[in-house]
Amino acid sequence: MQALRKNLAVTGRESSGAGIKADEAGLRPQRSLRVELIIFLALLAAFAGVLFKDAIVERHFRLDRYTIAGFKIYPYADNLSGGRSTINVSPGNPLAWRCDLRRGWAYPYCGYGIMLDVARRDVGRDFTIYDKAVIDLDYQGPSPQLKLVFKDAHPQYDFPNKGHDAQPVVVQFPVKPGHNRVTLNLADVAVDTWWAYAHEDIPEGGRPHLANVIAIDVQLGDNRQMGRHDFALRSIVLRGNAITPERWYLLLLGSLIGVVALYLVYAMRRTSRAHAERQHFLLAEARLLKEARDAAESASQAKSHFIAHMSHELRTPLNAILGYAQLLQSSELNDRDLSAARTIEQSGEHLLSLIGDILDLSRIEAGKLELAPRSADIRDLIRGVAEMMALRAPEKGLTLHWSIAADVPRCVVVDDRRLRQVLINLLGNAIKFTERGDVRLHVGVVACDAGEVRLRFDIRDTGPGIPADDLRVIFEPFEQAGDDISRTKGSGLGLTISRRIIEKMGSFIQVESTPDVGSRFWFDLCLPLGDAALPATEQEDRPGIAAPQEPDRLFAIVPDAPCMDRLHALALAGNMHALRSEATRLMRADPGLCPFAEALVGLARAYQSQAVLDFIERHRNEAGKP
Repeated sequence: MQALRKNLAVTGRESSGAGIKADEAGLRPQRSLRVELIIFLALLAAFAGVLFKDAIVERHFRLDRYTIAGFKIYPYADNLSGGRSTINVSPGNPLAWRCDLRRGWAYPYCGYGIMLDVARRDVGRDFTIYDKAVIDLDYQGPSPQLKLVFKDAHPQYDFPNKGHDAQPVVVQFPVKPGHNRVTLNLADVAVDTWWAYAHEDIPEGGRPHLANVIAIDVQLGDNRQMGRHDFALRSIVLRGNAITPERWYLLLLGSLIGVVALYLVYAMRRTSRAHAERQHFLLAEARLLKEARDAAESASQAKSHFIAHMSHELRTPLNAILGYAQLLQSSELNDRDLSAARTIEQSGEHLLSLIGDILDLSRIEAGKLELAPRSADIRDLIRGVAEMMALRAPEKGLTLHWSIAADVPRCVVVDDRRLRQVLINLLGNAIKFTERGDVRLHVGVVACDAGEVRLRFDIRDTGPGIPADDLRVIFEPFEQAGDDISRTKGSGLGLTISRRIIEKMGSFIQVESTPDVGSRFWFDLCLPLGDAALPATEQEDRPGIAAPQEPDRLFAIVPDAPCMDRLHALALAGNMHALRSEATRLMRADPGLCPFAEALVGLARAYQSQAVLDFIERHRNEAGKP
């Protein structure tokens, strides 16, 4: 322990600081808590900001032509008490009225009221939460002032003999003829003078109340003038801010939490200074942890060993790339080279896709396999897989049959890359383990509902078959059926990955096999119908056959050199459709070319691009000999 302390002391002096050694150990050094304190204070300020935003909210109450329907208006004048003043509300606008103020009563008056307590239960609205009132109206008349009156129904205003008498709380404001928009401070309201004198016996009768307002009136001011007064009220809006008790308590609680948090930060700073010396010992421990981590990473490399066995899946596209690369090296830079380079690019892309597939099993075991469904041409997908496999089957003397039912829709929503990966794996296994006979791929419709179709993908072969005991384990990692020789043809991972992908798509792979007869793998997928606007392909959807070629033979009658050059260019480009069209034209132009053209059509229809190219080059070379 003493030696360790000495080593740490020397290390601390030699380094420019503990942070450098921490970086060497792969850890972030302990820093001053100043940054953490700033971050915490920022978070605390954000918490307070959110709290105040929710707590201090603007409240408003509005009366206008859109909201007046929910309340009741009541005009009044002294003619109801024997005077001569009258008031009339406009039939077309309930917020417009005319007041004719005439002498004949001791105190002539007229007013316009809006009853908030429509049910007349003395249950009004609490206006103490508002501090401003904005009245917007048009006025024509001789009076220089108007009054905004809030009638408050306080319980202490119930009298045994007189009944209920609401307290009128008023605020006067100046007006001029025309449009007026006035902002009133509700702190300036006062009890109407006549009411205060009439209720001197009420405790605090002279103090205005706004906690239970049942009506709002617009009246002429104290300095009222006789004559005609026209009003058109646009709106009355009350505004204010309020903090509820609950939110106030929450604010207090937040402040207390902030104080406690600041104390904790202070304690952490004090503790960090006390533990500064221990940091050096923790660095030594971190080095040990780093060494243990490196050892664990080395051990985990054994788990990655199975990825090396997946490299055999790269042989087919690699052979295509190498073959066309050799063809490119042996020719000049012309159209043929350009077409070969394009083929190299396509094969390289497929190779990159397979390299990504090598990591699939690791993703599957980690539960991170994700699908990327999109609208895809299922017919083009099946055709592409069949054309890819059509080169491998004839090389083994096998016949590859592939077909798509006529009712299979062209566009479905599926992860086409993963589906292609599964089909290539199943077809590749069928060709790989079948020595004679044929391999068949068929896609048909099992059921079709509105917006969805259930497709069955069926792969059959005439291989050696799989024993019943092995059917239970062929989908397990590194498990293969057959004898020792057949086991060397693969790593035993393809079916595992394919099964997991199909399960992710909501289905499962089924298998049935009879030894010495053959095997059948199939699965059903329920797929939504895709975008019918996908561009159509030029290739046909007729069944395809890739059969072993007969021994090479040359035809006596072949097209002339320009025509052969044109056919050769189409073969280099891999345009089987154009080759079939050109061969059909040759048969029509010269019956003697029918044997040659029919053989060319058969190879092109089977999409054997390499065989087509060899066929044309042999006849082209023989035609050029003297």
